Amino acid sequence: MIVMIVNANYTDGLTAKLNPIVVDITVNGLLLPLGQLWAYDELDLIASNKNDGRLLYRNKNIDGPIVTLLFEEGHNDPAREYLGRVSKKLTGDSNWKFVRWQIMTAVIIVGLMAGFYFAYPYFNRAIVSIIPNSWAVKAGDMVVDGLYQQYSSIVCHSEQGDQALQKLVKGLEVEGLGYPLRVEVVDNNQVNALTVAGGRIVIFNGLLEKASSSDEVAGVLAHEIGHVYYKHPLQGLVNILGFSIVGSFVGGDAASIAIIGLSLSYSRDLERLADQKALEILGQKNVSAIGLLEFFKREKKREKDNISGELESIFSTHPLNDERMKMLSNHVDQVGKNRHYSSILTIEDWSALRNICRTSEKMD
Repeated sequence: MIVMIVNANYTDGLTAKLNPIVVDITVNGLLLPLGQLWAYDELDLIASNKNDGRLLYRNKNIDGPIVTLLFEEGHNDPAREYLGRVSKKLTGDSNWKFVRWQIMTAVIIVGLMAGFYFAYPYFNRAIVSIIPNSWAVKAGDMVVDGLYQQYSSIVCHSEQGDQALQKLVKGLEVEGLGYPLRVEVVDNNQVNALTVAGGRIVIFNGLLEKASSSDEVAGVLAHEIGHVYYKHPLQGLVNILGFSIVGSFVGGDAASIAIIGLSLSYSRDLERLADQKALEILGQKNVSAIGLLEFFKREKKREKDNISGELESIFSTHPLNDERMKMLSNHVDQVGKNRHYSSILTIEDWSALRNICRTSEKMD
């Protein structure tokens, strides 16, 4: 008996390629296309996304395949709530029900949870600090490979465009990153940039087309370098996978790392740290932060005007709030007005970079 129907992604576990499917939630389990039934007692919950509520499952009796259930209403989606009623193990939700005779136990639990909450960032950074740089690079490559397979993306190359891009990267590079920066432009109209573990940054061509100057792109890239500096992408993977991330590396579970990596978005605290590092980098390189501020202002307006929600916004993965905007504005007002800045790229360089995807020299 079919109870509900949900959209999902399916991967065979051998590659990171995502295949959109429709899954029937029945009284006995998940019914996949072609009549394959994954019984509830066969399901192994890999991850539960705390932001949008998506659930990643393996079948204990089948090696490899992963099914990701997508819920339109997030944690409050009826289909997700139904799975929680079947078993809390299917959603990872807590089973604690507090009653009067459990008050002492509850106090202890709350105390432990509070301690863990405040201590977890230190544990997270401790785990990240012991992960070899070579593993971080491997994780980043898995995520980018998954991105390119999912969106059939093409990396753009041209002689002058590549030279301009490398000039911009070298002009912003700072010490203490842990790995060399690898920056590329992909032929995709999203106005976004993606930073993954291991110092790899993907700039979407839509960002270049919407930017009005090279200083705007320099500001966005400096922000992404801030994420590299603090190893935010690797922290995000550890947040979800925990110590099992080691098993993912050792066991070659590229699919899990790639899928989770593509679903990450940064908290406002991490975005603020990246902003602060970006301002520091721009100041060291004598590049004006006005470009970053103007780019954010314009994209924020574009997001507000996007009533239908059809346009993907950079703020879907880089949440922007009034506090961050105020910090950038104050910095420009206090530091930038009486200082003479210079751009890393010349007008010719900027033109070459902006047109890098309009040439025929493209590579998969």
